[in-house]
Parts: sequence; structure tokens; C-alpha cells
Amino acid sequence: MRISQRFFKSLFSSTVWWAGMAISFALSVLTTRAIEDKNETHFAYQANNAQLAIQARVQSYIDVLRGVRALFYTSDRITREQFHAYVQKLNLEKSFPGIKSLNFAPRILPHEKKGFEAAVRKDTSLDPRGYPDFTIKPAGERSEYHVLTYLEPMQINQVVFGSDMWALPAAAKALAASRDTGKLASSGKLIEIDGADPHVGLAMRLPLYRRGRPLDTVEQRRAAYYGSVGAGCDGSDVMLDAVDRGTLNYVRVRLYDVGHHNEPLAAGTTDPKHLLFDSAAPVGTLHIQPPSLMGELFVKRVTMPVGPRVWEAEFSASKAEMVDSFDTYLPWMVLVGGLLSTVLLYAIYYSMMTARRRAVELAQEMTKDLRTSEASLAEAQHMARLGSWVLEPGGGKMKWSAETYRIFGVDRLLDEPHYEFFLNHIHTEDRPKVRAGLDHSIITGEEFTLEHRIALADGSVRWVQTISRLGHDERNMLLRGTIMDISERKHTVEALKRSQELLRELTAYQDRVKEDERKRIAREIHDELGQTLLALRIDVSMLDARTAHSHPRLNEKVRGALNHIDATVKTIRTIINNLRPAVLDLGLTAAIEWQVAEFRRRTGIECDLLIGDKEFVVDDARATSLFRILQESLTNVIRHANATHVTIELYQEDNRLVMTVTDNGVGIYPDRRKASQSFGLVGVEERIHALNGEFHIDSTPGRGTTLTIYLPLGTEKETTYPARLVSSN
Repeated sequence: MRISQRFFKSLFSSTVWWAGMAISFALSVLTTRAIEDKNETHFAYQANNAQLAIQARVQSYIDVLRGVRALFYTSDRITREQFHAYVQKLNLEKSFPGIKSLNFAPRILPHEKKGFEAAVRKDTSLDPRGYPDFTIKPAGERSEYHVLTYLEPMQINQVVFGSDMWALPAAAKALAASRDTGKLASSGKLIEIDGADPHVGLAMRLPLYRRGRPLDTVEQRRAAYYGSVGAGCDGSDVMLDAVDRGTLNYVRVRLYDVGHHNEPLAAGTTDPKHLLFDSAAPVGTLHIQPPSLMGELFVKRVTMPVGPRVWEAEFSASKAEMVDSFDTYLPWMVLVGGLLSTVLLYAIYYSMMTARRRAVELAQEMTKDLRTSEASLAEAQHMARLGSWVLEPGGGKMKWSAETYRIFGVDRLLDEPHYEFFLNHIHTEDRPKVRAGLDHSIITGEEFTLEHRIALADGSVRWVQTISRLGHDERNMLLRGTIMDISERKHTVEALKRSQELLRELTAYQDRVKEDERKRIAREIHDELGQTLLALRIDVSMLDARTAHSHPRLNEKVRGALNHIDATVKTIRTIINNLRPAVLDLGLTAAIEWQVAEFRRRTGIECDLLIGDKEFVVDDARATSLFRILQESLTNVIRHANATHVTIELYQEDNRLVMTVTDNGVGIYPDRRKASQSFGLVGVEERIHALNGEFHIDSTPGRGTTLTIYLPLGTEKETTYPARLVSSN
């Protein structure tokens, strides 16, 4: 509490508080003026937009009238039907809603009057009844007639059909001026239009001259003149089509005709006789909510030429209505915000002053912690044998951690690290790869990783792993990297590889020894036991023959012994074939054909063998290994595949012997390939590796398995023959 009292006492007695108050009041006043300027600018912007929109819309209507005049220059005579079709394509109701009438008024001389009226009455191009009641109005004889003959749309303009504009002095004067100058003529004041669509409108006309006539002088234009085209516009619709109705909710627009451009009225006229449009007045069934023009107003008047006439637009809006709720409270918000900011800034200043001592103490503690962290990091790097470095690619300067110095075996107090110094310690055989990798990492920003050797000063070599990645500090681009001593791991991996190679050699040796032993045992059984059994069978057969008639009961016993001897011979033959089929001595092809026949006999599974026409010449080791691989593959089919069909293909590809075993069984699931009990596949793979071959398994659960073996044939070259179907049962 005493701290708060001290703070406020210091605040109110300081010049900062009073200066802040003065600045806050000044900002509030400036904000009020800025809001007024903003609203005035917004009003001027809306007024300018409305002026441009009005001018553009009126000009578009004038362009429509020019297009109608261009229609009459396409032919010497434009029919009522052509005029009607052209206006229909304009789609006035949607594209130009302010245009209520497009018309054509030919110039008729007194001697042409009766013939002209008769021709119009008989015109059935649009109405099959024609126009039997047509007559020029008002009646009477005049020096010439300018009769409204073609009118579109006719339904709402029927009331003026046949009207002679020359009968009105003001209209006659405007027509004559337009004829002599060739320019647009405008009514210059509002015209009350009766009929199906009563409205207050404006009229514009353009003269028509015969094609090919010179028009350089007044006399030439009078001689070529034969009529005019005109447009009748609803002034209110023109304005409402041009000006955004959202703008009319707070801006009042009044439009005055101030006369011909040669003799305009004085600017600022408010004469109701010249008023063309007032947005505050109701327009037909459309009632626009007029803005409340109370209090001070924004007012802007601009003039705009419309053909030969000059219009003046007056835009007015209440200043109070231009201010939204946010602008109303903004000056007070600035005042309150300024005072609060003064208090806040002083509080920050006060806090900074009182916290300086604590900041110094905290900085000292952070420095102590930072030194402890650096020591811990250095110890961790030493334990992990992982050093770090930073390279400035532009200048080649480097920063090394203590562990990096230790890995390179250099003194951090004597040797200054540099990029070239770093590269010079890379082993000469690995230096190009390291340099290229680091340069690529600097150029592309990609991470670089490489295991390589470094050469120490004492001549020893270490294996390290370098990883680098591009980064930045506050000013420069930097290449940051780590270097890890992996010598022990490398030696361990190499020792493991040597152990694996020795293990494979031992396995291959064991397989050779086992095959040799099987071959020896099979031969001894065949040579020794087989011969003995054969001699015994001969003797028993002779005894059987001698006792067949003389000693029936003894002969029965002899025949039993003879059957036992035959069964024993058969069993021994089976044992010999299991140890080493004698058919292997006849060649690889014969051995595989025998094995397939045995597979069919024992399992009843359909098995196709596709093999070349010529015998493959392979050494005994390859032949035996390939035969054993086939045996193991067929055993796996019997045990695991649940297959009903097996295809075995043997052929030569370049200097390799290829064998494929394909079944339609259940396939091998990925988790079973590496199961600890899968010794069959492991044995197959080891046999193939021992012969420098390749081994592939293509299997999909539920879609069978294909085992492919590639064995090199050494220096033997065989001609490849097309595969043939040996047998299929």
C-alpha cells in the first residue's frame, strides 16, 4: 500500500503527468478535426462518384441514340419492321430503363402530306390492321412537318403517334439548330408525358442526312436533311439508374438544367422551373427515404455538359448523419487513452527504475547459469564424442567446440580453425566428397550427411560422421555442423561384417561337408549293404525255388523272408535317395525331373515343369545346391502353401541359371518371413549367397508365392533354348 501511495504522489508531482494531459487534450481536438475532414472527403468522393455515374449513364443513352441514327445510315430506307427489330435487340427495359421511347420523325413537305398519311395508314408490317386513324396532329397547314412516325415501344407511346414537333416553336427551333449544326438537340426542360406510362421526361434528338451527300456547310446540311431520330427519357429513372441508392439515403441530389452551353444561367440556380431531378421527391411507387438535412451541411455543386445543354448537380448531406457511432466516441476514447497511456508509461518508467537493481542481479545469475550450461554442454559432447562447428561461407571463418578440437587432435590455443584448415585434415581420398557436399549444402540449403575419415597429425586415421545444415544469425548466412567420432562403431561394424562372412563360409563349408558325407554314406550303403542284401536275396530266391514243391511249409517261410528282404532293399533305396539321389549323377535336369515326379507321387498336387531342351552343364556344387533348394521349396509348399498347382521353370539367362517356383497357395505374410522358425528360407538364402547368387520372393497374401533364384554359371557358356513343358499331371 505504501508503494502505491509513493507511486501516485510521484505521478501527480511530475511534469510527465501534466504534459501527458495537455497532449491528450490536443490529440482529442485533432481527432475531432480529422473525423470532420474524413467525412468531408468521403462526401466529396461520393459526390464525384455520383457525378461521374450520371455523366456516364447519360452518355450511354446518347450512345444508344447514336446507334439508332447509325441504323438509318445502313440503308436509304429503314422500314418500321427493321426499326422495331433493332429496338427489340436493345432490350431497353433491362439495359436502359431510363429510355421510355426511341422514335423516328421524317421531314414532310406540304405537298407530301396526304401521300405520307395514306402510306402510314396502309403500313401493315407490324399490325395487320395498319393504322387507319393515323393523321398528323395538330391539324393545320405549316411550312413543313416533323412527324413522330416510328415509335418503340408503341404500346406506351401511342398518345404521341403522329405528333408534329414543328408545331411547337421551341421544338422547331431546336430541330432547326440540330439540322444546321448536325449536333445533338435536347429539350432542356422536363416534359409531361401522358398515355399508358405517364412520366416527366427529357427529349434528345439527332438529325438524319441522306447518304452520300456533302455536309460541310449549313446549306449542304439543309439540302441533305430528311428527318431525325429521338429518345424520350424519364429523368427520375435515369438518375436512379445512375446513382447508387445507398448513397441517396444520406446524400440529397438535385439536378438543374442551366441552359444552352452558349448561354448558361448563373451558377447556383435553384429555380424550380429548371429542376430536372430531386432525390427527396417521391418517384412513382418508389419512395426513397430522404436524408435529414438538419444542422450544418456538406454542399457541393458541379456542372456537366450534356450535348448542347449544361446541367448543374447539387449534392448535400448533413454533417451529423455522416458521423457514425465510432467517430462520435473516438475523440473521448483518444482523450481517455492518452491519459491512461501517460499513467502506463510512467508506471513502466517507475518499474524500470525500481527493477534495475534486480535486473543486474538476474543478469549475474543468468551469466553464471550460462557458464554452467556451456560446461555441461562441453561435458556432454565429450561423453558422446560429438563436436560442433559453425562456418561463415563468405569469409571461411569457423568456430569449433572443444570436442571438435579433441576429435581433430589439435590445440585450441595454437591453431585457429579455418575452412581450408578443416579440409586439410580430411583424408585425401574423402576430401573431394566432403568439399562437394558442403558446397552443395551452402548452395541449396539441403542437409549434408557423410561418413568419412580424418587424418590426425600423428598419422593415425579416425572415422567420423559429418552433418551440416544451412542457417542464419542476425546478420549472416551460416553453415552449422556436427562431427562425431565413430571409429569404434566403424571397427565394430567391420568386425561384424567379417564375422558374418566367416559364418557364411563356415555354413557353406558345413553344407559341402554334409553333402560329401551324405554322398559317402549313400555310396557305402549302396556298395556294402546293397551288395550284401542282393547276395542274400539271391540265396533266398534259390532256397525258395528248391523248397517250392518239396517243403511247402518251409517255402512259405522262405517267401516271407524274401518279401522282407525286398522291403528292406526298397527302404535302403529310399534312404540312399534321401541322402543323395543317384539321379544327380545323371545331371541336373534328370535330378529335377525325378524330384518333380516324386513330389507329384507323394502329394498328388499338380506340378508343371518347364525346362530347356539341352542339358545344363553345371558343377556338382551348384547342381546339388539347386536340387536342395528345390527340395526345400517344395517342402514349404507342402507344409504351408495349401496350393493345388505348382509351376517350376528352369532356364538360362545370359551367364546365369534361373529357377522359379510358383504356387497358387495362400502366400507368405510379411510378419512370417522374418519369424524365428523360418529356417527353411534362411537355409535357401544362405545356400544361394554361398554361390554368389541372388534370391527373390514375390508373394501376396491369398495370391500365391513366386521364388526366383539366380545362380552364375562361371566360365561355362550354354546356348539358351526355348522352354518346353516336360510334364504336367
